[in-house]
Amino acid sequence: MSPTQAMERSYAALKQLLRDGAFAPGHRMEATRLAEEHGVSMTPVRDALNRLAGEQLVEASSGEGFHVPRTGEAELRDLYEWNSALAVMAASTARIKPAAGAVEEVMGADTLAEATAACFVLLAASSPNAELRTAVARASDRLHPFRIAESQVLEPVLGELEELLDPSPRRPAAIRRYHVARMRAAGELLRARSGL
Repeated sequence: MSPTQAMERSYAALKQLLRDGAFAPGHRMEATRLAEEHGVSMTPVRDALNRLAGEQLVEASSGEGFHVPRTGEAELRDLYEWNSALAVMAASTARIKPAAGAVEEVMGADTLAEATAACFVLLAASSPNAELRTAVARASDRLHPFRIAESQVLEPVLGELEELLDPSPRRPAAIRRYHVARMRAAGELLRARSGL
């Protein structure tokens, strides 16, 4: 396996674990141990961790190494607010129609968290702005562990995701409503994410 392949494989594996909430907030990401677990040398793991730090999925601190971020209520509300602003911007610049069956594919995801991530990626894909699409994907990755916890905290609202994808003039209000509910539940989502 080439060094690039080893780094990409390590990056993809670690990113999926982080998105799935496999590590508790504050967990130290030890490159040596991770390299052993993934059957690669430490260099591709360090490269992957640096890349994940750039995406804010891990934090890097001098002398402390890499850690899973400890998100507080204010930071989580800010992240939902940011995702809301990005989604409204994507909706307001939408020019590209989703491919046939794309909405059905989103709704057919294995979990609500995966359906939600796919919903926001599809919403962003309707915008011609590549920077916006990247920002939505990164915010979705950071929110994913909390989206997993949403099913424990929030009452399911039928048609909520479909409303976010409906290109009607009501979509910005639906996007805002969706995020406000989660901002209000930030404390509960953090406790559910931490298993408290």
